[in-house]
Formats: sequence, structure tokens, C-alpha cells
Amino acid sequence: MTRRASALSFAASAAFALALSSASAMGAPTKAQCLDANAKGQDLRRDGKLSGAREAFRTCGNPSCPALLRDDCNKRLDELEKAQPTIIFEAKDGAGNDLISVKVTMDGVPVAERLAGAPLPIDPGEHAFTFEASGQPTLQKNLVIREGEKDRRERLTMGDTPPPLAAQPLAAIPVATAPKESSSTSSGLGAQKILAIVAAGAGVVGVGVGSVFGLMTLSKKSDAQAVCPSLCATDEGVSKWNDAKSAATVSTVAFVVGAVGLAGGAALWFTARSEASTGQSAQLGIGPGTIELKGAF
Repeated sequence: MTRRASALSFAASAAFALALSSASAMGAPTKAQCLDANAKGQDLRRDGKLSGAREAFRTCGNPSCPALLRDDCNKRLDELEKAQPTIIFEAKDGAGNDLISVKVTMDGVPVAERLAGAPLPIDPGEHAFTFEASGQPTLQKNLVIREGEKDRRERLTMGDTPPPLAAQPLAAIPVATAPKESSSTSSGLGAQKILAIVAAGAGVVGVGVGSVFGLMTLSKKSDAQAVCPSLCATDEGVSKWNDAKSAATVSTVAFVVGAVGLAGGAALWFTARSEASTGQSAQLGIGPGTIELKGAF
């Protein structure tokens, strides 16, 4: 059905509803009017003209109509109330303010003079709506209304939205900066002092190892002297004297490494200066009985 035909049909159903309401206002409908209203209501319901059908069923549901006819009309009216779509229009201007005095026209037929937030009963189908408000441009909108759709909300904006405010440049905020640390502070102990600690640690370990093997040497020497105080003619005696000599050698080497490590660590520590001012670098090598120090100070 075209919109023109829909508009004509809507106008016809509205005229019929007006005639029924006028007849009802003049007095109770006659039996003939009740029968005619029932038939007209069914025809309008089949054509999707639910607003006109509702007025017709209300007429034949009048207490003055025959009981069977009245009951049938009231039953049809209940079913029609559930199927009748309703829509709620919410209109705002470009600034977001609510608009109340808005005239609504559907398919060329006025359906509301103002929007108060109440649902409007609308027949199902495609409809062309026109919205008019004082001081605002006319707005047109096509909507498809579905049967049984209740309290559908349509939000409208009439007029142009104001442009957004221009972004203001951010003011410069002074930020306090912490004073820059000197190179001697940021570098911590410095490479030379770290090597001094490592050398001293190696020296302590060397002294400890030397002490342990020194005690072992004394014990093994005592065992060897118990087997053969002077010259040994047995394999057991020779072996014990060899073990004692080996322990003594290890003890001596460990003591030497420990002493050199402690001395080197002390020398590195007390001669250390700022790396940033001297550009110093150092390398430490530890071997059996020796500590080798390379670097530029």
C-alpha cells in the first residue's frame, strides 16, 4: 500500500471513529449501530487500521448492545489493545534542550499537537512523520511501525548542533629538576675500589686455605714421623711423608696468594681516585701464587 493510500485509509478510519464517538455522545447506540460497529471493526482490523477498529469495538461493547454482541466486541477490543503499537517521541533542539510544543503529522494527518512524554497509538506499517516546532527547522522521518511494539522511543534533534569550543592551549607548567649528580657519585665505588674488594676477598680466601692446609701438614707430618722418624724403608712411611710435603706446598702457595691479594687490595683501595676525572680502568688476574694487576690510573 502506498503512503498516499495509507494516508487516505487512515483519514477514513479516523472519520469513522469520529462518527462513532459522535453517535455515542448523542446517546446509547441502537442495535443496528452495534451490529454495524462490530462489522466495521473487523474490517478495519483486517486492514491494519487498529485505531479505527478500536473505536468501533468500543461502540459495540456499550452496555446497551446485545449481550452476545457486546461480549464479542469486548474480547476483540482486549486483543486489539495488545496488538496496537505505541510510540514515544522525544525532541530536543541543537543545544540539547527538551522541546514540548512539537506538532506531529503522520502521512499528512495530524496525530499530536505537543509532546508530553505519553505514548501515541499508531497503526502498524510504514509511515512518514513530520515534526514542526516554532523557531526550529521542520524535520521529516520515515519509520516502520510493527504490530505489538509497545512504547517504542524515538529521539529527535531539531536544529543544528552548536560547534564545539575551540581547544585552549595548555599553559606551560614549570617543572623543577633535580640537580645532576656528579660522575663520582653516580658511579658508586668505582672500578678500582671494586677490584680492591675482590682482591682483598681473594686474599682472605688464600689465607684461610693456607691455614687449613697448614694444620693438615702438621697432622700428616706427625703421622709420618710415627711410622718412620728418620729414613723410611716401607711404602707406607714414604707415602705419609709425601702427603705431608704436598699439604705443606699447598699451604705455602695459599698463604702467598692470600698475602698478595690482601696487599693488592689495599694498594688498589688507597690509590683509587674518581674515574670521571682520571678515566681510569683496571683489570685483576689471580693465579697460583700470583696476582696480576693491569690498568691505567
